[in-house]
Amino acid sequence: MDTKTLVAVIVVAVLAAVLGYAVGLLSTDESHATAITTTTVTKNTTATVTVTSRTVLGINPWEVYFSPDGGAANRLIYWLDRSNKSVCAMIYSFTNDDIAAAFIRARQRGVDIKISMDKQQHTVSGSEYQTLLNNSIPTRVDERSGLMHNKVAVIDGKIVITGSYNWSNAAEERNRENLIIIQDPALAATYQNNCEAVWNASIP
Repeated sequence: MDTKTLVAVIVVAVLAAVLGYAVGLLSTDESHATAITTTTVTKNTTATVTVTSRTVLGINPWEVYFSPDGGAANRLIYWLDRSNKSVCAMIYSFTNDDIAAAFIRARQRGVDIKISMDKQQHTVSGSEYQTLLNNSIPTRVDERSGLMHNKVAVIDGKIVITGSYNWSNAAEERNRENLIIIQDPALAATYQNNCEAVWNASIP
């Protein structure tokens, strides 16, 4: 075996070992590849904000935000502003102007949007329902019995945003709520199917 062949064999062996180790981290012992990061920020004497995220090999598959004043609205807006294909949403209470503005910007970029709202909440004072319609955002009302109590957005078929957090000023500023953002195409597909089913059962 000449020197060049020997070097090539060694390089291939090293690459195979590195690849095998990386795959092993993901499939057998994820703890070695996972970092849990919790950041606590005291905004004033009465409010402490805690943000938790999980990073796997440079990917950030989930984030959690807690209200009041935990940054949930800003993070929801962050992801809406980065949508480029589709957003399917189901929301019980929607009165936050800034979140509505993010949907309007997405629509102006050509993002395919579907929003289903609750039959009781879409007409309350401050509801964004009419604002969405006025800006050509497809929005429907689930008129079936029971509440349409979901708080979900599926972005680009790969990101799920959900939790107890309504898209309202009360949820952001007063209530104790949670918002979780999960980057997982398989999970997103499941939520997308449910979102489409609710949309199809709702009326304009």
